[in-house]
Amino acid sequence: MEPALLIQERLQLKEQPRLQKLHGDASNRVYYRTKISDRSVIVMQLPDGASSISEEISNQPPPTELPFLNMARFLSGRGLPVPQVLHDFHPIILLEDLGNVTLEQQLQSTPTQRLYWYQRAIDLLTTFQQQTHDAGCIAFQRRFDETLLDWEFDHFIEYGIEARQGIKLSAKNRQALRHEMHAITLALTQGPQVLVHRDFQSRNLMVQDDQLRLLDFQDALMGPLPYDLVGLLRDSYISLNNSELNSLIAYYLKQSSSPMDHAAFQKIFDWMTVQRKLKDAGRFVYIDRVKGNPNFLPYVIPSLLYVRQALERQPELNPLFKLLKKYAPELS
Repeated sequence: MEPALLIQERLQLKEQPRLQKLHGDASNRVYYRTKISDRSVIVMQLPDGASSISEEISNQPPPTELPFLNMARFLSGRGLPVPQVLHDFHPIILLEDLGNVTLEQQLQSTPTQRLYWYQRAIDLLTTFQQQTHDAGCIAFQRRFDETLLDWEFDHFIEYGIEARQGIKLSAKNRQALRHEMHAITLALTQGPQVLVHRDFQSRNLMVQDDQLRLLDFQDALMGPLPYDLVGLLRDSYISLNNSELNSLIAYYLKQSSSPMDHAAFQKIFDWMTVQRKLKDAGRFVYIDRVKGNPNFLPYVIPSLLYVRQALERQPELNPLFKLLKKYAPELS
């Protein structure tokens, strides 16, 4: 049934609401804006089939409830600023409209304002981590384990190297890459674990009434401590220099009351950056080649440049650095 007709029937409206389609992201969900009783609301249309399972999560148990609704209720109950769920007419969900202003837009301002908004985002992240330390939602049933982290590395090999360069790696070369990548996987799974949002970046943080609001949380799971901070500070859509990065990592460590010193945290942050940004680079190519959406291709190179910066800071990763340079010229 068409979304407008379904909404009309369920809410017993006299007329079908007029839906304005919004700019889509990389997911299979479709979003619209409409007015109901003079209130602006967001219409989220879920895809047919396995609409409740992230295509990037390969090893989670079958959900007993739509993850978006489960996480929205959990996070809202912990006082976190997520949109209110107004109605659930599966596969249509009506949400509070948080407006059009993203953190990405706010970060284009003056250096003072840029620092202000990054610190506000880190404040939200530390609150998120502090308020979600105990089980209470579906996200605690799934995690970034070795299988998933290695799958994401393989995703980069398949799309970030082979599809992008038009080559097929030999079994020997593929195994050499996977061996070095797996060392990062082991380090990340053996370090501190927290609930991670999984896509905590400037396009998923909305600014409303001078406050940050949180979107796109349905794929949350247990994962490495620095994962979401990497998502924020190594965002493919925004560039930070080393001075800004160091300052904001220090701010995070202070706000989170972490017992780790800056150097120790920088190491796991960099290792996480290599994993996350290689995955992102491969994902952007995948979205183009498989989904037919080239809009994310401009962010492949910024992602790889973040990988290069992290590899240059971590001499233990030199064997991987040398291997990757053969297949990604941006790393040379």
